[in-house]
Amino acid sequence: MKARRCRSALVALLALVFVLLPGVAAIAADKAAPEAAAGNIADRWVLWPKPGEAKAFEAGVREHAAWRKKAGEPFTWVMYQPIAGSDLTYYVIRSDNHAWKDFDAEEAWSTKAKAEEAYQQQLGMHVAREEHYYEETDIAHSHWIDSTDYKYVGVTSWRLKPGARGDLMAALEKIQKAITDAKWPYPYRLAWLIGGDDRLRVVMPMKSFAEMADPDPSVRALLAKSLGSEDAAGATLKQFGGALEDTQYTVFAYRPDLAAQ
Repeated sequence: MKARRCRSALVALLALVFVLLPGVAAIAADKAAPEAAAGNIADRWVLWPKPGEAKAFEAGVREHAAWRKKAGEPFTWVMYQPIAGSDLTYYVIRSDNHAWKDFDAEEAWSTKAKAEEAYQQQLGMHVAREEHYYEETDIAHSHWIDSTDYKYVGVTSWRLKPGARGDLMAALEKIQKAITDAKWPYPYRLAWLIGGDDRLRVVMPMKSFAEMADPDPSVRALLAKSLGSEDAAGATLKQFGGALEDTQYTVFAYRPDLAAQ
């Protein structure tokens, strides 16, 4: 944003892989086209306010968001704040559904509008630290359903083990088929983080805390039905889990009050 959004099949899957630790449908062809046309790249900033300046930071966010809207920025941003984890002091700002070429237009707008200068004058003085990432959605292994009723998102992040992408994708193909055949209704977005470690992220939208309950039927049950046995399902889950490490899970609250109105 500086010059530049649970319910989860794969959270449940991870729980089953590692014997119930805390708990992929391909988009149908007629629904895949709109998302693909919109683009599958997200721009993601993480900002930490200076200690004791959270209120001033939020006031600065509102001011800067209003400025960017008035200045005709091509990107639209949404903001989230963690409500679970050891660090609850940061904010995540995202703009989704872009093609790579869109970032050229955003950069040109930023330069012409002098967005960096506005950011520093309105918000930057309250920021202690910032990180910037891009995120590439795997559309074929995601099932996102847009809704204005989402209040939370659960985000699971894993680091991919070196050389393990082939095993991971082979397992995902089996899981995808099982979920697709069963018409599993739960939405989620699977994406690769660009910047830092090679990380797989699953973003799961939720309308309430009640939706954080484990899904029914479970991924393991669907996979066993699809593959014909519990043993085959277990082997696929083991293949999936064996490709990943360093699991992180956080719940974020959507902050529409910090966006331009």
